Amino acid sequence: MEPATGSDQQLHTPSQFLGVRLVRAITVAAAAVLAALPTGLAGQDSFRSLTLDQAIEMALRRNPNLDQARTNIENAEHSRLSAWGGFLPNLSLSYGYSNSSTGRLDPTGQGIVSTSYSAQLGASYNLFDGMRRFSDLKAARLGVVEQNARYRQSEFETIRFVKQAYFNAVAARDLVAVEQGRVQRQEDQLNFVEQQLQLGRATRSDLLRSQVDLNNARLALLNAENGARTTTFRLTEVVGSDQRVGPVEEATLEATPLSYGREQLMEMAGVSAPSLATAKAALDAAEAGVSSARSSYFPNLNFSGGYAWRNEEFPPSNRSWSLSLSGSYPLFNGFQRARASERSAQLALSADLDEAYSTSQSALAGIDLAAQSVELSQESLRVEQERYRLGLSTILDLQLAQITLSQAEVDLVSRRFDYQLAVAQLESLLGQSLTQ
Repeated sequence: MEPATGSDQQLHTPSQFLGVRLVRAITVAAAAVLAALPTGLAGQDSFRSLTLDQAIEMALRRNPNLDQARTNIENAEHSRLSAWGGFLPNLSLSYGYSNSSTGRLDPTGQGIVSTSYSAQLGASYNLFDGMRRFSDLKAARLGVVEQNARYRQSEFETIRFVKQAYFNAVAARDLVAVEQGRVQRQEDQLNFVEQQLQLGRATRSDLLRSQVDLNNARLALLNAENGARTTTFRLTEVVGSDQRVGPVEEATLEATPLSYGREQLMEMAGVSAPSLATAKAALDAAEAGVSSARSSYFPNLNFSGGYAWRNEEFPPSNRSWSLSLSGSYPLFNGFQRARASERSAQLALSADLDEAYSTSQSALAGIDLAAQSVELSQESLRVEQERYRLGLSTILDLQLAQITLSQAEVDLVSRRFDYQLAVAQLESLLGQSLTQ
């Protein structure tokens, strides 16, 4: 940089250092204002730290969707028990008592009162119903299988939601660290510019720009802290906890490459995918329902019998019995049909699986590139600081290097988060863990 001119040399006089003091006063005031605002980290000490496994375990016990799925399994079990009851005979017992008067009078002139007692025991059994009871039992049994498959699918979807919320909280915490590093760099830059100003190698405009950058960095840190706090509430909602929870300090977004290829994952999906198991169980239950519906077109044959007592005195002495054999044949009872979606589920699974795998591989490659960008940006900032010290670059060049480094650090966190989400999606589709 060229020697200072007369106007620049005036900055060395004590009277002209008022501008520097003013900037420092602004710095102190801005820091006081930001400290007075409610930050996320100040309230995060009260949450309960959970590992990922603990969060998943808690969600599997408390998630409302899983509670509903368990209720559906219980209802299916009751339906199966009711289907077994169709093979048992029907047994009924009825009894009656009546006391009434008539308009006639007895020889003494009093009204005639009539009293009667009755009791009847009856039983019936369906001898043939077109195999409907067997079809209903099969449909009820497959209904239990279907609800269990749906529960397993809901279980892995819940795990995916927990991982998404958990990794989101970890990523938000990493972004706080990124913004803290940015604030520290901006503070160092401000001090550096102040030193350069005192040496006559910078202008007051450079100092003001550095102060603005520091204030913006502090505001960005405040937003990041509040965002991190919000993610803990989302995680608390997903796991169903009564107390606010958050990730442990040791939790990271470090990516572990998958040990399976695209074709291997497709083969695994054909065996363990919850969506396919659910679709297959629904198809089997629907086919059993069709068989049950077809049985209604066969004739029915019923056998029934009973024994009855009746008299006007107690105990009743008039007894009677009955036996009957009856049958029916439906001429028309409407139409019924069932639809299967197994093929659609297979196509959707293949598309989702391929997309999740491609996303994971792209994110994995992006992690390496983002890490290289961080290293290069750090070196670029160091070079720009040295160039600025020597008067070979401007404050704008230094600001651009700061922005580039901050963006590279944010991109690295984002790529790691995308990879974790893609792996969680793959595990949900496959119905098994890929990281253990």
